[in-house]
Amino acid sequence: MRIIVLFVVALLLGVIGTLVAVNALNRHTPWNKATMTVIGHQMKGMDESVKANRCTVADFQQRLQTLRAVANDIEPAFAEDIKDPQFNRYAADLRAAADKTLAAPPATCAAASTALDSLGKACDSCHRDFRS
Repeated sequence: MRIIVLFVVALLLGVIGTLVAVNALNRHTPWNKATMTVIGHQMKGMDESVKANRCTVADFQQRLQTLRAVANDIEPAFAEDIKDPQFNRYAADLRAAADKTLAAPPATCAAASTALDSLGKACDSCHRDFRS
């Protein structure tokens, strides 16, 4: 009887140890999700500004700067998962669209809508090919 109890305890400890090890191996940083969440939040905020007819340079400047800064983290955030050079080109396209918009920040809703379309196309092209 004692052997059976020891066997069951050892089996349970082995299962628990295996679960802990597998969980530790599967755990990775949520950097890629966080990067996309911040970019999405900035895009949504700018879109809401356009819809609310708040289209001054001040309404977009900080959101564009944040979007541009976070866009620098796209490749490092996905480095473990995506090795395709096309992904790097899409990320560069997003940064170029953000740079262009920051160089001449939109001061009207029409200009802001055009800038958002440009940024959105850069996002959509990548999401079309790489989002799962």
